[in-house]
Amino acid sequence: NYDVFCAIANMIDKRLGQLGGTRAMKAAMADEATGLEQTVEPWVGSVIGKLAVVCKGEGGTEEKSSAVVETAAVTTASESAPAVITTPVPKKIAKQSSPSGEEKKMEVEETISAPTPTTNVGVSTIRQLLSLSASTPLPSISNSNLPTMVSSLSSCQLISEDMQRERPRGNSLADNMTVSSGSSGFLYTANNPYESAVLEARYLTGTEAECAANAATVLGEDYENDEKLMGAMRLYEERFPLSPPSNSMTGTVETRSGDERLQHDKNGKRVMELTLSLPDDFTLEYEPGDSVGLIVPNSPHSVQFVLSMLQQNHGILPSQKISVDAGHPITVEEAIRSTVDLCCTMKRKRLLLLSMYASDPEEENALRLLSSSNNVKEGDNVDLFQTYVEEQHRTVVDILMEFPSCQSITLEGLLGCLPAIPPRYYSVCSSPLDNQQAQGGDAGASDFNLKVAFSVVDYLTPRVTEDANSGRRMAGLATRRLECVCSSLLSNNRLALSPKPKVQIFPKPSHEFRLPSNMSTPLVLIGPGTGIAPFIGFLSHRRAQMASLESTQAAEQTSEGTWRGGYELEPADLALSTGDARGLNLAIDYMSKHQKVGDIDLFFGCRSPDHDFLYEKELEEFKESGILTNLYAAFSREHGKEKTYVQTLMRNETQCGKRLVEMILEKKASIYICGDGNAMGKDVQEAIVTLLAQHFCGEGVSPEVAKARAVAHVDQMKSIGRFVLDIWS
Repeated sequence: NYDVFCAIANMIDKRLGQLGGTRAMKAAMADEATGLEQTVEPWVGSVIGKLAVVCKGEGGTEEKSSAVVETAAVTTASESAPAVITTPVPKKIAKQSSPSGEEKKMEVEETISAPTPTTNVGVSTIRQLLSLSASTPLPSISNSNLPTMVSSLSSCQLISEDMQRERPRGNSLADNMTVSSGSSGFLYTANNPYESAVLEARYLTGTEAECAANAATVLGEDYENDEKLMGAMRLYEERFPLSPPSNSMTGTVETRSGDERLQHDKNGKRVMELTLSLPDDFTLEYEPGDSVGLIVPNSPHSVQFVLSMLQQNHGILPSQKISVDAGHPITVEEAIRSTVDLCCTMKRKRLLLLSMYASDPEEENALRLLSSSNNVKEGDNVDLFQTYVEEQHRTVVDILMEFPSCQSITLEGLLGCLPAIPPRYYSVCSSPLDNQQAQGGDAGASDFNLKVAFSVVDYLTPRVTEDANSGRRMAGLATRRLECVCSSLLSNNRLALSPKPKVQIFPKPSHEFRLPSNMSTPLVLIGPGTGIAPFIGFLSHRRAQMASLESTQAAEQTSEGTWRGGYELEPADLALSTGDARGLNLAIDYMSKHQKVGDIDLFFGCRSPDHDFLYEKELEEFKESGILTNLYAAFSREHGKEKTYVQTLMRNETQCGKRLVEMILEKKASIYICGDGNAMGKDVQEAIVTLLAQHFCGEGVSPEVAKARAVAHVDQMKSIGRFVLDIWS
């Protein structure tokens, strides 16, 4: 939640100053998405040296202040004490140091079209980016400008058949645990996920399903076959181009007409909804507002490349057994496919590690240059690492292909160099009450399930003239795989005997993004794009609650002729649980038969009303049934009209703005904002503050005072849980 960025750290820093602390060094604030390498690592590399100087009384101190936040690098490594660098190792090596303790950024991209390996293609590109001739040596990098390295605590051991027979069995807690629905406190987690079947899949966008039908034919019933998966991926890439084809002679890309550009934009905007099975013993529960985590393997072409590399350079077969960190033996293929992240964007430390395996001096120097903190091209302000690695999302496979002399890296070095594959989280867009009300209907309707919605990540990186492998097509590691394996369901080719695709999932509860317990609380839901997903769950839940309330009232009316009691029931007299296993508040519903249901206004935004108006039919049904009071839709790419966003509607549509102020100030509504992108959340908050300030100005106060009152009112709403954000980057 970026609305309270580093709030705890700022509070501690401010309090230390209030208690009389003397600042020795400016504070540095960052997160795992941005700023770790630019801000945190230089700070860590210099803090010991700075403290040593201050504690010895040999230098001045920073002035006392509250939190001083820097979003750029606080100090360069050249100003700090020399970094601790592991000595470059021989090219044939058994063990290699690797970073530990580094924050992991969740990367969702992978290269679809892998670059063709060429001799020194990486070095050649670096030279062109620096405008150096082929005979000019690359700049040398001093150790003080390289990332700080620490020894790896991970280990990897090849297991022979004899060693495997000698290993003790049943030596872990999991081996001796009996799992049942009655296990107290047992939960599915990232380390112990539930294998769920994909029951249904559909496009929420206006995406045609012909390609899915063709991909389903290629896959057949073998969803896990690498060759078939890569074939299906190629079909989707060919059917949904994101740009015109390039000229094979010149390498230039043809210009696009307006209609072509619009179609390419639509090709890259595909949104899916999956229905996932849940265990029928209630061991995996959720509530509206929760997310679900998915465990995914590496992309098939990345796995095949690394396995081939290890076999050619070290004679290691995919079927050989290894033990990672003294764990249970697994095959090399399992370790490469599921243990380390081959598809995340490379970090500076990992580039430096790879440089130690480079047998080509130029490649080693180029990788050191990329990993250094002082690699900006003089006079042109070009950051090599950002231009070559970050903007192009180059992975370890890309680096190994473009710097081939690094392919001598050992299995242990590779496993120690890379982070684990992080789970992918998606908002739940259903209600657990839907399952209860479906029981007693169709035979398959009573299956417990949940629904998630997500965008299929598919885009092009920026094209750079000096980089022949730029302008690359990138795809989500999880979302592209899910699109492929669900092709049969997407094409409505549901063969009864065909096995359902399987995914590993676990719940991720939300503690703040929850519906109010009181149904009379009005709601303002703001969810552009896939930010609408949790609100579909909210509306479905409210519909089920109202249906339950109506059935309770009907039952009471039926029994009025037989009950002649002379007293009224109190809440404490009801021998009912406050909630059943799926979140239905029976006692509350019974006692609240005359409860007023609050209004719900929803703001939705997308590009085109005819392509990505997600859940349009469902929203209209919610509105017709009275669950949804008002629906405001904004379209940023509607043909012949100006770009309109949800904040534009709030500011420019008079009636919309008045209604929003009424909901906030008079009806005391709770506001929920969900969506992709920090700018959206910030812009929507500014629009709400502007509307409130305009209202307060009408009460005869100055604009400055009105703005301050508006900001204070929003802050107060946040403090009591009436203004909640779920924003991701």
